[in-house]
Amino acid sequence: MKNLIAKLLGITQSVWGFYGPLLRNFVVTGASALLPIALEIVRSLAQTDKTGAQKRAEAIEALRASALAQGISVTESLIRFTIESAVQRIRIKE
Repeated sequence: MKNLIAKLLGITQSVWGFYGPLLRNFVVTGASALLPIALEIVRSLAQTDKTGAQKRAEAIEALRASALAQGISVTESLIRFTIESAVQRIRIKE
């Protein structure tokens, strides 16, 4: 049983060792391309009197549309991550 667990952990570590850097590169590249756009969107929405949920939904749609217009293929989670990163960056700086 101990050998089976060690083998499973070894397989998991080798798979993560292969896909981890690729995934990390994908997220960093996508987020770095979208972050300046997300910052603009978040700043413009901060001035509105909408609720947080409304701002979030509008920011997600605006960033998705902007990414598509620029030919950038992104996932929903990357869009949400980028929006949240923009919010946190603005909160820290302002």
